[in-house]
This record gives sequence, C-alpha cells and structure tokens, in this order.
Amino acid sequence: MKDSQDIQSTTELQMSPQGTNEVQSNQLNTMATDAPAGDPGSVAVANNDNRKVSREDIELVQNLIERCLQLYMTKGEVVRTLSTRARIEPGFTTLVWQKLEEENSEFFRAYYIRLKLKRQIVLFNHLLQHQYNLMKYPAPPNVPLAPMQNGMHPMPGNAPFYTSSFKRG
Repeated sequence: MKDSQDIQSTTELQMSPQGTNEVQSNQLNTMATDAPAGDPGSVAVANNDNRKVSREDIELVQNLIERCLQLYMTKGEVVRTLSTRARIEPGFTTLVWQKLEEENSEFFRAYYIRLKLKRQIVLFNHLLQHQYNLMKYPAPPNVPLAPMQNGMHPMPGNAPFYTSSFKRG
C-alpha cells in the first residue's frame, strides 16, 4: 500500500462537492474497465461462496480499494462502488479493508482525519454558497412591518417606558 505522502501527492482534494463527484465518477468509470474483464474468476468472487479466493483476487480488490482511497471515499462508499462497478461482494471488500486497516493502522488513523477534514470543507463550501445566495438574492419579508413614527416602533398598550419614583410637591 502506498504511504500517505504518495497518496496525498497523487491526488488533490477538490473543494466543491460537484467537482469531487465529477472526478470520482470519471475515475471510477476507468476503474471498472481496468479490472480484468476476461478473468471470469474475479467476477465469480461475488457470485460463488464455495470457490477459493486466489491471491490475485485479493490483490485486485486491494488495488481497487487503494484507488478509492485516493479519491477520499469512505468505507461505505468503497464497498458500494466495488459492488456496483466491479461486481465484488461487499463482504469480501469489507474483509480486505479490515486486513488493510490492521496492517496499516497509522495510515488509516490519518486517513480518517483527512475524511473528517474533507466533510468539513464540503460543509463549509455549502454554507458559504448558501450565504452568498442569501446576500445576492435577499428574500422579501413575509410579515409587513408596522409603520414607524419618528423612527420608533409603537409599544403595545401605550404604556410609558418608565415610571417616576420621585414625588413632586
């Protein structure tokens, strides 16, 4: 498995959610086509529980997981992606992921921190876009304001603002 510096240098964290999805979609399309299509054994991993898993099957799934890690995908996203695009059984992907985590615990600890940072950046960008839209297109007030007299709003009940505690005499 590549160390964190290699992965970090080969991919850039996309700042917008749309850009991230676009990059992931393009790279995952090539991921499914890069898998050995002529090897019926790799597809059989997902369909046949009685078959022995070869070292090549494990290496294939490991390589696909590593490519997903370069896209800063979560474990769930990796499992779903390999299931739909490469027809790899989710249980097998999960098992290989767990073994990778055991063998590279320090890498995954740092990776999960980067995933948290990615989520925060995506959320920040979403909130920033929302703030921009609010400022650019201000919403008209839903409730009409009461008319103002001399810049002051009328108080309910016409009560004075203060009561005098001084006696005049």
